[in-house]
Amino acid sequence: MKEMNDDELQRLFEEGTPNSEPTSDDARAYQTLFEALKSEPEKGLPYDFAANVTRQIQAEQKHSSEIKSNVIAAGLFLAAMVVLCCLFAFLKPDTKSTLLEYKWVLLLLPLAFIAIQ
Repeated sequence: MKEMNDDELQRLFEEGTPNSEPTSDDARAYQTLFEALKSEPEKGLPYDFAANVTRQIQAEQKHSSEIKSNVIAAGLFLAAMVVLCCLFAFLKPDTKSTLLEYKWVLLLLPLAFIAIQ
């Protein structure tokens, strides 16, 4: 038997099982697949299957929107801190050294906010 591509093998098994035993690994795989698909599943889907799928999709969408809003909030918080630090540095130059001592704490606050959320 000549080597067949996937489309030819699928067409062959859809039309009917070939009389001869399949020789290639692909043909045996298709034969096994078609035999398994001929039988009905033992159990049907649960009654609340559609509700479970809908609930899971909504939860994933809510999670992604929460992540976006948390990142935006952290960015706004960081921008507000930068503006405040600049204002302090220009209005009261003596506080500049105090702000530089705590720069890592001020920069880690938005990251802590995202981690907590």
